Amino acid sequence: MILHVCCAPCLAAARAALRHITPAEFPPLAGMFFYNPNIHPLLEFRKREKALRLYLERDPLPEEIVAEYGLRDFLARIAAGGGIPEDRRERCRRCYRMRLEKTAEFAAGNGADAISTTLLASREQDRELVAEVGREAAEKFGLAFAEADMRRILSEDGMLRGIYRQQYCGCIFSEEERYRDGNRQLYRNKHLANRLKY
Repeated sequence: MILHVCCAPCLAAARAALRHITPAEFPPLAGMFFYNPNIHPLLEFRKREKALRLYLERDPLPEEIVAEYGLRDFLARIAAGGGIPEDRRERCRRCYRMRLEKTAEFAAGNGADAISTTLLASREQDRELVAEVGREAAEKFGLAFAEADMRRILSEDGMLRGIYRQQYCGCIFSEEERYRDGNRQLYRNKHLANRLKY
């Protein structure tokens, strides 16, 4: 199986979970695939890529990391069919599809039988939607989609010591949702944040 990886913290959670999940629930892991053109801006993308590489030094796994920044591809896929959907769930569906179809294509081209994703380890993601899109993407390439619940085991936080942990999903829409309430998230000093609130 090839595991799509969205970030180092979710990979740590997934690896912890996989150590407790039976082979019947999850096929043996052959490697990981980092493909996330949804992550913006460029500096955020680079931080997450570097964090993943640092994590993999501690907990190695065969890897394929697509390091090209994907702003234009992401926006084209999200806006496909005429404009960016107002509905958050539809934007997420398109984003998941883009990443999981690419993962399935990579897996099929490298002799894997199945795919999964660390998005299933995140409590911030729409698990049902991820699983639905994952099944569709896998089926398109003749693969299985492993959707065991990876949220039930806490990650080994020691593995993430000193590794960057992001504050939003990755896309520009989630960044806006996270930070749109003024300077609240930008300053540690609450008094200063209140004075500078716009």
